[in-house]
Amino acid sequence: MIIPLIILAIGMNNDNTQFQKIIIVIVAVLIIWSVADIFVDYFMYTYQLLESEIVIRSGLFVKKVNHVPYKRIQNITTNQWFFLKPFKLVELEIETAGHSETSEVSLKAVPSSLKDEINHLRDGVQVVEDIKPVAKNTYQISWSDLLSFSLTSPAFLSGLLVVLAAYGKISDLINDQFYADMATKAAGLGFLVVVFLAILVVVIFYIGSALILIAKYYHFRLTENDGQFVIERGLFQTKKTTIATERIQAIVIKQPLMRSFLKIATIQLVIVSNSNQGDTEKGIIVMPVIKTDKIPQFMTHFFKSVPFAIPEFQPQKFTYFYNFRNYSLWSLPILIILIAILHNHILITVILTMVVLILWNIPAYLKSKRSKVTVLNRDYIFLQNSSLMTKQTMFIPKMTIQFLKRRNSLWLEKKQIAGLTVNVRSGIAKRSFNVDYQKQADIDSVLKWYKE
Repeated sequence: MIIPLIILAIGMNNDNTQFQKIIIVIVAVLIIWSVADIFVDYFMYTYQLLESEIVIRSGLFVKKVNHVPYKRIQNITTNQWFFLKPFKLVELEIETAGHSETSEVSLKAVPSSLKDEINHLRDGVQVVEDIKPVAKNTYQISWSDLLSFSLTSPAFLSGLLVVLAAYGKISDLINDQFYADMATKAAGLGFLVVVFLAILVVVIFYIGSALILIAKYYHFRLTENDGQFVIERGLFQTKKTTIATERIQAIVIKQPLMRSFLKIATIQLVIVSNSNQGDTEKGIIVMPVIKTDKIPQFMTHFFKSVPFAIPEFQPQKFTYFYNFRNYSLWSLPILIILIAILHNHILITVILTMVVLILWNIPAYLKSKRSKVTVLNRDYIFLQNSSLMTKQTMFIPKMTIQFLKRRNSLWLEKKQIAGLTVNVRSGIAKRSFNVDYQKQADIDSVLKWYKE
């Protein structure tokens, strides 16, 4: 009902009485429609637990009956908003082996005991989430770790870009006079005040992003026992997810630039899932923040089958050359615009050109320094790269790789240089890991390992 009430508040500010009456009628219809829709959903949605399946019926004019056999259930995720806790109610998201963009079944505001009841019925068929009371390994995030994770996340840049993109879509609807008034006010404020306001906006996004992450990963807890991972987190909404080890497609250790300086990292899992929403889209976080020197101990405790090792390697000179060349070419349009605008100020043009080249080629340097792929043993490969100045270290098992692709042009083939793409399943789609400008012999050794 929030949107109709906003429409009502805006409409009542108009002095036209006839317009106000029309707005009141529209809002009344929207509210009645919303309430009616809620009641129809409530009375027409039922679920039934049978001996071998769950049956869900829904729909008023179009009747739908969904049969979900227990043996097809891959995962049950529990979501509990803070206002449901006093009533011991939860939302259960049930995923099967199908290929839908969301969970096949979403049971909202059901008793928290229902999950255990479903698991009890699944006994003897296929129990994926039968977690024993005593866990072998447990990790509970501390406040200092949670703050380190939240304050070093580059997520605020994504929020800022979303706002700018939204503004780009509605900018044509804004009156030109508004822009003229804003320009006049900005000129009156002065350059330093405008810069301060711009910095203030970025700081607000930064603090807001940190608070959102704190609420999202509040009381983060990881439990592992007999090949099962249970992840619990959330302040306003408590989310509990169970993951079987056979669903894990790759282990990714990520370090944005700021976390590289602080020598901390985040560990994620790429998993098989039906849903492309939430964490499953880019990876389930199993360790929000960890000191890099403690990663080997964590991997030994939680991933015993993974041969954790960071091979020592010296980046090739040709890797630096090709990456610097590519990034420099991409910077040419910016340099051309700078020269066209500031051609009368030679010194300023030279300084800005040097600054652009340096800043633009930092990702090229990091990408060259961090690129490597090698075979660890008969079951795992190690792949490391840099994406948007974020260092990514991957441990990928052979059994989860969908296919490998060697990439090189005719020119690079003559020089025995190639790239590699590794595809695994992520959610309902694929996830590609790439490494470029490596020795062709190293790439061929990985291809040979995959064929064996």
